[in-house]
Amino acid sequence: MTIAILTPILPIFHPAPLILHPPFVPSHRQAHPDTGTLRVRITSSVTHCGNNKIQSSHSPRPLRITPRSRHLERDPGQSPAMSSATANGSTASGLKFLIYGRTGWIGGLLGQLCAGSGIPYEYGSGRLENRASLEADLEAVRPTHVFNAAGVTGRPNVDWCETHRVETIRANVAGTLTLADVCRSKGLVLINYATGCIFEYDEKHPEGSGIGFKEEDTPNFIGSFYSKTKAMVEDLLKNYENVCTLRVRMPISSDLSNPRNFITKITRYEKVVNIPNSMTILDELLPISIEMAKRNLTGIFNFTNPGVVSHNEILEMYRDYIDPNFTWKNFTLEEQAKVIVAPRSNNELDTTKLKTEFPELLPIKESLIKYVFEPNKKTSSA
Repeated sequence: MTIAILTPILPIFHPAPLILHPPFVPSHRQAHPDTGTLRVRITSSVTHCGNNKIQSSHSPRPLRITPRSRHLERDPGQSPAMSSATANGSTASGLKFLIYGRTGWIGGLLGQLCAGSGIPYEYGSGRLENRASLEADLEAVRPTHVFNAAGVTGRPNVDWCETHRVETIRANVAGTLTLADVCRSKGLVLINYATGCIFEYDEKHPEGSGIGFKEEDTPNFIGSFYSKTKAMVEDLLKNYENVCTLRVRMPISSDLSNPRNFITKITRYEKVVNIPNSMTILDELLPISIEMAKRNLTGIFNFTNPGVVSHNEILEMYRDYIDPNFTWKNFTLEEQAKVIVAPRSNNELDTTKLKTEFPELLPIKESLIKYVFEPNKKTSSA
């Protein structure tokens, strides 16, 4: 008897060569003396003839960068706006952003930040998993940078992903890879908002030790299907030298009415666990992500404020600044496991790399007070 064994056929992604199209071609590389970050100086392939600019016939060359922390940089004397209008359809500012995730929380905030900063931007209309629609977006918008704040997190929470696995793979894996590949083929940096919920405290990184997981560490948490897909796609994206992966964790903003806000969530829970975690204050860090695009930073970054803060510490601040009558109850991880479908990630991320690039970044507790609780203060005792 002959037995036929059928195996599933998975889509194969063939990365296109990264081309920095004219007017930008790499001309010089040097290691940053402090961080070891590879900086690639970009020179213009535009030839000046009197007061006229003549497009050079120089053919674009593939850019090959192997280190995981990368920094594309123009020559000091070059204007950021130099010929970018010709090459990418941007305005005199030299910038034009294409943002995916219009209906999402982070995507919406990005648009507001761009509008407030005078940066031209448009939202992508294509589906991430549809390559042709993404290519059409790039052709229509002609951006200088692309931001991906789209993806599946699940509603009301990540437990949704446990029963919608194909949809989760389609958006978080296939879609993100397709967007990265399309951007790479056009020589565009992609700022990808990912997650740091791919780690959990372990023997080498015990809770309360102050030893955080670094960018190069291998994810050790796949307790939820959501985290599993995010760890999977992060590993694959390491092969794309045009991608800046930002590991966001438990995002918080000054909008305490937003149901996606971590503070809003836990103030509405009947019971909460009390575990210190790294978290992302969006009011401080989203503007930094725009600056990262301007600097053409790529590679993986732990995108949280330095240090950790526990659930109880946040709720104490909420009580002191917002509602003096607020009370809450704690329960253990074992008790929590009985009311959720998938386990949750708890960890501390090492932010040395981000802090080196942005020394002004505030520790998590200071950032919480400055950006969240002080602007929303309703009590006189705080």
